[in-house]
Amino acid sequence: MNKPKPRRRRDEPRTTTEPRAADHARRPAGFAWPGPADLLNPREPWLIPGIALLISRLILSLVIPFAAEDAYITFRYARNFASGFGLVFNPGEKVFGFSSPLWTLWMAAAFKIGVPPVLWARLTTVALELTTLLVVGALLRRQVSRAAAWCFTFFWVVWPYCGAVAMSCMENSAMVGLLALAAAWCASGSPLSGPALAAVALLRPEGLVAATVVGTQASWRDRAIAAGITLAGIAALAWYFGSPIPQSLLAKSQIYGTPGPWVGRFWWDWMSPFVLGRISNVTETSHLFLLSVVFTPALVLGVRALWPLRSSPLAAFIAACLAVWLGYATLGVAFFWWYLAVPLAGFAALAASGFPRLSRGPALYVSAGLMVLGLWTLAPQLYLGRAQNEYLGFAQVARFLYANARPGQKVMLEPIGMVGFQDPLIVVDEVGLVSPQVARRRMQGPGWYADVAARERPDWLVIRLGVLQGGRAFAGVGAPFRDRAERDSLFDRYRVATAIDTTSGDNQLIVLERWR
Repeated sequence: MNKPKPRRRRDEPRTTTEPRAADHARRPAGFAWPGPADLLNPREPWLIPGIALLISRLILSLVIPFAAEDAYITFRYARNFASGFGLVFNPGEKVFGFSSPLWTLWMAAAFKIGVPPVLWARLTTVALELTTLLVVGALLRRQVSRAAAWCFTFFWVVWPYCGAVAMSCMENSAMVGLLALAAAWCASGSPLSGPALAAVALLRPEGLVAATVVGTQASWRDRAIAAGITLAGIAALAWYFGSPIPQSLLAKSQIYGTPGPWVGRFWWDWMSPFVLGRISNVTETSHLFLLSVVFTPALVLGVRALWPLRSSPLAAFIAACLAVWLGYATLGVAFFWWYLAVPLAGFAALAASGFPRLSRGPALYVSAGLMVLGLWTLAPQLYLGRAQNEYLGFAQVARFLYANARPGQKVMLEPIGMVGFQDPLIVVDEVGLVSPQVARRRMQGPGWYADVAARERPDWLVIRLGVLQGGRAFAGVGAPFRDRAERDSLFDRYRVATAIDTTSGDNQLIVLERWR
């Protein structure tokens, strides 16, 4: 016969970290900045994670002293703008080939005052990462629990991917910080709410959606200010480039396609503990799949925990991040590893809201924490290896062309970031990010490489060994040649100048120089 459980005395402390539904109803839904005593209290979720973030990012910056390849595209635009050539990649060609107007202008400020762009980008990102810890941690601490806040701040600091994105000099980690700041200011009625929302909207194309979601927390006055600034920015882009839509966005969607949620299931298959015929084939999401057995139930419990607070700034922040993810997943957007930062912030905050309800005692916290820490035995192989490969490949091509090409010559290639930043050459981009004519020709079918090369007559070609020998496209739509004869006819006009990173197989880069 089961004995009845003894009733808890009124003065007896609760023995579980799970808050009651009534507790949620009583919790304030606004935002309050933590006081100095809380920030310096090691029991609260800010001091230790903040110190750990600064130390880990410093170590990563020393180990990986250069930015990701695509960041240098932004740097070249920013340097040209700061130097008086206009917001252009190739002087005289007004092409909207970058994704972030605000980030590009911020990088231009670095060139204007003489600060190295990699240092400037990383300092900015780390400052906004600290903002993310402060704001999202405060929202979780105030509206859910201290344990939930610790779960988020620990994950955001320790998960290797987050540090790698921060050091990449791409704008995605900064977008998370701006989004959190906008949510806090909107909830507290700050006069900076409108400019913060506009900053999110102008940071990336998907920022417009995120700002709209977070803007539900703002007053009508602040929404009007945000809308006015955003529309002014869009109008300026349309006036200067002829369209407010980035050519980089158009080219990627055309060349890599948007095949829908099933083909693009790398955006969501990592959340399913049930294996859908394969382990996720994307390294970043395959790491997340290891957590799915606890991560996915925590997401479900997080929804339950936040449902009574669905009008709160925390819910708005999470919804904004997940709206970005929903767009990626629905369209099947091509996976560029830095794109995951904003969706992951939303999922991490949501899972952190539910994880204390899932865990009973310290065992699950310890197990999940050890799994996250253990990923650092794999992270150097991925992120340091990726950076080294970019340096051995793209940076070596840039150094060779800097030593052998004449300023003003034309080069046709696919990795345009490091080469474009270091070398004063006219760049013809194989993907079409800064060369719209290439993207248009690729959409017309086979033979695009031969046709573009015949029209542009580049002095230099940088091509993958697999394309050179096999005639197959490295990535994206369109076969580069109609037949072998067309390929041979083109390459007869060029001779091999050098081979870069000879251990990469078909991905090895070959530099060809035009000789007739």
